[in-house]
Amino acid sequence: MISEYGAIESNTDDQEKNNDLESNTDSENINDKKINLNKVIGVLLSISAGILFSANNFMINQLNIVVSDAVVVRCILQIIIYGAIIYISGDRFLPEDNRKKVYTLIQGLAGSVAFITSLASVSFMPVPDALCIIFARPVVTILLSALILKDRLNIYKCFSGLLLLVGVTLVCKPPFLFNALIPDESEVTDNGAMYFVGVYLALTACGTNGLMDVIIAKCEGVSTTVLVNWLAIPGLVIAVIYTQFDARSCILSANIVNISAYDWFILLATAVIGLLASITMCQAIKMISPAIVAALSTLELPLAYVVQTLLSGQVPDMFSCLGGGLILSGVLILSFHHKLPCFRSRQNAEEYTRLLD
Repeated sequence: MISEYGAIESNTDDQEKNNDLESNTDSENINDKKINLNKVIGVLLSISAGILFSANNFMINQLNIVVSDAVVVRCILQIIIYGAIIYISGDRFLPEDNRKKVYTLIQGLAGSVAFITSLASVSFMPVPDALCIIFARPVVTILLSALILKDRLNIYKCFSGLLLLVGVTLVCKPPFLFNALIPDESEVTDNGAMYFVGVYLALTACGTNGLMDVIIAKCEGVSTTVLVNWLAIPGLVIAVIYTQFDARSCILSANIVNISAYDWFILLATAVIGLLASITMCQAIKMISPAIVAALSTLELPLAYVVQTLLSGQVPDMFSCLGGGLILSGVLILSFHHKLPCFRSRQNAEEYTRLLD
């Protein structure tokens, strides 16, 4: 009886172990499915953000929207929405630490300048050209990270930075370099002298975007909501000043009554689309790797070239296509260089040497 009871007990234990293993396997499968689903959703959100950003840029470019008025509407909406979120969640409008307060304000100022100049640039030049210049922001981020954050430079960062610089040069086609290749400057750009106003604005957006990326790294512990809110506050101040020098601006003058219902709809639409693009991008970064988001965001560049070709009926010139390709390559190398086997082995060797020291 005792042996039979012991056999029955052991069989029962085996069954319980098997059940536990099956339940663990099931839970692991469920978790894997959730992770895979999150990755798919993150990829779709990232692609959607790129489409929304492109739509916003082309609306500014094609509909002749007054940029200063569009920025005022966007900043007011952003402050209302994110200010309400901060208030409801009980978060602080500024961090307690004085140093982080300064960093929060600096990133807000840099981000607002980047936002305004990037929108203004597409009103002076084709959207793909502006995006090529703005996408070169990793060059600024790499240099400032090395100076401010003491990040180490490696061959991949330097090579990708070189590709980005060459790509931007090919897209911009500065006259002092390209006059020998293209004697007639009108063949370089269809926008005439104003094209280079767009170039300077896009370069400013590129530089301030890179500065913002580095300063945000100093804002540890500060919520994204607070950072985005402080991006809109100085942006509104700059936009108000901008409207005083923009003869076409009507929103902060007596001419506001002359803004048609259609123009109000376009202004609100660009503001909402821009906010949706930012929100979907932030959500995508929470669900998948920022490197993958950065790589997927480069799809905005070929999309912009396709849309520009369809709208204008003209195929981009060889220099623009080659420059755009180099910029895409530079961003992709920078996003995924840490996954290369040779980089990992070198990193492991450095960590081992550091431990020995």
